[in-house]
Amino acid sequence: MAGANSMETTAGVEVGEIVDCTVEQIMPYGAFVRITKTGRKGMIHISELSYSFVKDINTVLKIQDKVQAKVIKIDEKGRIDLSLKQTQSPPERPQRMPRRPAPPQDTNGRPPKDYRSVTRETRGMRDFHEMQAEYREANPEEADSFEKKMASFLKASEAKITDLNTRNSARSGRGGVRRRNSGRDY
Repeated sequence: MAGANSMETTAGVEVGEIVDCTVEQIMPYGAFVRITKTGRKGMIHISELSYSFVKDINTVLKIQDKVQAKVIKIDEKGRIDLSLKQTQSPPERPQRMPRRPAPPQDTNGRPPKDYRSVTRETRGMRDFHEMQAEYREANPEEADSFEKKMASFLKASEAKITDLNTRNSARSGRGGVRRRNSGRDY
């Protein structure tokens, strides 16, 4: 137990302590800094620079910048991991938009008959036949022509399928000369 506790303070700093640092080297994955108090090196990973996404470290830090960072980890080899973002307060989360109120419902859990607004929430609740009947009432001439077009389409489709099946069965019978085994071994 003493070994684990001494590891947290071996570097002359403690985990959770906020230290002054100077940026010495910038790499694509993080920045190496010199801790002023001890003269030891530490690293600030790119994910610990800011609460927002950082694509390029050079937009946040420059060499010789003086920063305050929080010690977040000291590993078994004495390497020090630091964080800039943990010295800042996290940004406020944006408030969500309020949800739309649920549509009115009758005793069966459906919208009442006079409720004409079809929204994503009500579309699944409304019965298909109910919607079809409403459409026929509102557009009698279109509904009849649609029914006629649909019947004609189904009739033509069935005729095409029958024709294709007939052709396929005829092809399978014509597939070349079939040799029957007459019991002879070749």
